[in-house]
Amino acid sequence: MTRETIIEKLRTNYIDLGLSDEILGSQADFILSNKPTDETIDGVIDGVGGVLKSFQSSLDKVRQKPADEKKKSEEKKETEEKKDSTLEEKFEKLLGTVQQLVTKTATDDKKGNLVKALAAKNIPEKYYNKFLSTVDYGEGYSEEDTVKSMEAEFEDFKQAFATEGAKGGNPPIGTGGTEQKGQALKDIERLA
Repeated sequence: MTRETIIEKLRTNYIDLGLSDEILGSQADFILSNKPTDETIDGVIDGVGGVLKSFQSSLDKVRQKPADEKKKSEEKKETEEKKDSTLEEKFEKLLGTVQQLVTKTATDDKKGNLVKALAAKNIPEKYYNKFLSTVDYGEGYSEEDTVKSMEAEFEDFKQAFATEGAKGGNPPIGTGGTEQKGQALKDIERLA
């Protein structure tokens, strides 16, 4: 019995395992070391089938391990990409919130400065509070121009209020209900 004959019998009987000639050759060497005869060779070849199947199973596990690791690596990469995407979305949202806060703070600062300037011009808070929400604090905003404008409007208001009140008519802006005769000076004092 030769090594090549035993390898050929192993290959024929266990072709579905897809084992290499190297593995089959080592098994043939093992079988030859036990000195089989032509009558016992078929039984010996059947007997090593379990060992060959064990080899194949181990090889499959080794081959599959890199594939599993690659799959896990890809899944991990996808998870990290999703996290990155989620982080980017959170960052964009946070950035938008920060920009809104900065804009609001800047507007509040401008509004606060405007209130101080109007108070310095002795314009009553009750008068200018009605108009603060209509002021555009965006580009082109000028505190000086806004103060001058409100100061001029307030002077016009006081003049019209005093004139109409002195005539016994109703003041131009209804601040005291329907019975306003003689109330002009009191209302101006109350506003000032």
